[in-house]
Amino acid sequence: MPLEPRPDEAPPLIEALAVWGWAVEHGGIPARYAAIILADHPCFLSRWDTRAERYYQARKHLADWENVVVYMDWPGDQAIEEERWDQDAYWWLRERALRGLGLVESDETTEQLTHRYLQEQIAECERLAAKQDPRRIRPTDEGTDR
Repeated sequence: MPLEPRPDEAPPLIEALAVWGWAVEHGGIPARYAAIILADHPCFLSRWDTRAERYYQARKHLADWENVVVYMDWPGDQAIEEERWDQDAYWWLRERALRGLGLVESDETTEQLTHRYLQEQIAECERLAAKQDPRRIRPTDEGTDR
């Protein structure tokens, strides 16, 4: 009896390519064998019709496997530019709260700023709701008797 059940799905192509690429480069696995295995991956099967095309693409991917893996995992230049390594994980939440409060900076914690921003948003919603004509508001099923 096997220790772990076989997975129903193939691993993601990025994982398969990293494993087989490393095995070819460092483990002595023949590139031809690795390309034959990779050619049957669902990603290759869905993109190229013939086995020859899939094999050719797999060989091409294996030849430059490190760059292909990096390209597949690259989040994009915009995502890299948005990273704020010097700030906490919720920098975007803090900036949104600051903008919403009309501030540039504050000594308050992100939690305090967010709380104050949300309180102002709630007050604004209540103010707008009070200005609405109650006849224009559609009733809901909540709290009604049948």
